[in-house]
Amino acid sequence: MGEIDTTPEGDGQMRDISARRRVALGRNIVLSMGALYAMRQSIYYATIQEETLSGAQAIITAGGAALGVWSALWGVVGVLCVMDMVNGHTRNGLSLLVGVAGGWGVGYLLIWAFAGFQDMTLVNSGIGWLAPAVFIFGFLLKITALQDLLRSKGA
Repeated sequence: MGEIDTTPEGDGQMRDISARRRVALGRNIVLSMGALYAMRQSIYYATIQEETLSGAQAIITAGGAALGVWSALWGVVGVLCVMDMVNGHTRNGLSLLVGVAGGWGVGYLLIWAFAGFQDMTLVNSGIGWLAPAVFIFGFLLKITALQDLLRSKGA
C-alpha cells in the first residue's frame, strides 16, 4: 500500500477531490433515480385506461382527457434529469420533478378538503406525493449549496 500524504496541503487537496466526487456521485444517483421515476410515470400515464383511474386521478387528469399532457410532462422531467447529469447541473430536472410531484400531492389534499375531509386515502396519497417531493427539494438545496461552495473555493 502506498503512503497517504498527511501534510496540510495534501490533506486539503484530498478532501477537496473527495468532496467533489461525492457531490457529483450524489447528484448523479438522485438524477438517475429521478429520470427513472419520471419515465415510469410517463409510461404509466401514457398507458393507463381512463376507466381504471381513481376518483382523484380522474379529477387531476380532467376525466382522463389530460393523461397525454401528464405523460408528456413526466417525460420532460426525465429528459431534463438526464440532461442535468450530462451537463453537470442539478437544478432543472429535479426542480421540475419536485414541482410536478408537489402539485399532485397538493391536488390530492385539496380534493380531500373539498370532499369533506372524509377519505383518508386521499391524505395518504397526498403525503405519498409530498414527502418525496420535500425530500428531493431538501437534497436539491443541499447539493446546490455544496456545488456553490466548491466553486467559490476555486473550482
